[in-house]
Amino acid sequence: MQVSQAGNQSIWKQVYQDALFELDQTRFKPKLEAALKAVQDRLLEVRSDPAGRRELMELEDAKRTIGFLRKHELEEI
Repeated sequence: MQVSQAGNQSIWKQVYQDALFELDQTRFKPKLEAALKAVQDRLLEVRSDPAGRRELMELEDAKRTIGFLRKHELEEI
């Protein structure tokens, strides 16, 4: 189970980073939406694991950042 958890942690982080560093505006929004889904899916997994406290904080921070970026993106339109 540990390998699966580590793999899931890596997946959401990679999707999140891909969105953060996307410079092409046409690809930014879909990547941001994919990052939000990956973060939310992982949040559901981590909340049931008391050992995942640090990752839970990272996920909550990522979720706030995505929310800020989504809001900022809408203001630019």
